[in-house]
Amino acid sequence: MPESTIAAGVKSSTITTEVRGNVLLIGLNRPDKRNALTGEMLDALAEAYKRYDNDDDLRCAVLYGEGGSYCAGADLTQLKELIESDSLSYGEGQYDPFGLEGARLSKPLITAVHGMCFAGGLELALAGEFIVAAEGTLFGQPEVLRGVFAFEGGAARWAASVGYANAQRYLLTGHHLDATEAHRIGLVQEVVPAEQLFDRALELANEIAAAAPRGVRHSLAVSRRAAEEGLAAAFEMIPPLRTEIIGTSDAAEGIVSFKERRAGVYTGS
Repeated sequence: MPESTIAAGVKSSTITTEVRGNVLLIGLNRPDKRNALTGEMLDALAEAYKRYDNDDDLRCAVLYGEGGSYCAGADLTQLKELIESDSLSYGEGQYDPFGLEGARLSKPLITAVHGMCFAGGLELALAGEFIVAAEGTLFGQPEVLRGVFAFEGGAARWAASVGYANAQRYLLTGHHLDATEAHRIGLVQEVVPAEQLFDRALELANEIAAAAPRGVRHSLAVSRRAAEEGLAAAFEMIPPLRTEIIGTSDAAEGIVSFKERRAGVYTGS
């Protein structure tokens, strides 16, 4: 994993960021605790997401974990305090890392996972667009075995990702699954050797970042609407977005670059 710096404006060393070209790398940086999530980490992560979403030079982000694991879930010594203090609630303009309330990322997030990907860590990953996993990664959503449920989006997003029955197979038992099974049922989209994980995630992020930014955002918005509200709701979005994008400089560049048999160079205008 890369050597990272503390995110600008973030008063925590437990979340790091690094800019590479048009890609923002966001690291969970509590490796001695398997990156178990704390309130401080979630606040810092929300700030990193805000920075990403509001910087037009950043076009894709990769979330990953430092050390031997991506994330073991919430720090159980702080979970009760987190819930009772309302630290998991987000108001208007605040970025919820779990994507349930408040502001939401309008740009894509890839999650690269290795080692352990459990509980709240898995819910963070499912809040992104897709997951790339290292061989040997172990997944689990064991909240029902700890007296609660996957209330940071997991109970819903599992079903959306892998289908109702596959979701219940793991949500209701709390059983673990390996990367091969996670890929088979659609929980993750790629499995690569551990030493290739970061490079592969960055490669995909760079490909997305090279595409037309407005096209990426519109595609993401319509896809999310379809997934969350159905096709009819998504179809309603398309005509005004189509009218808006067709007259952009990037749309013109797309046609010219196609005719000239070269990759498009997109500015977001």
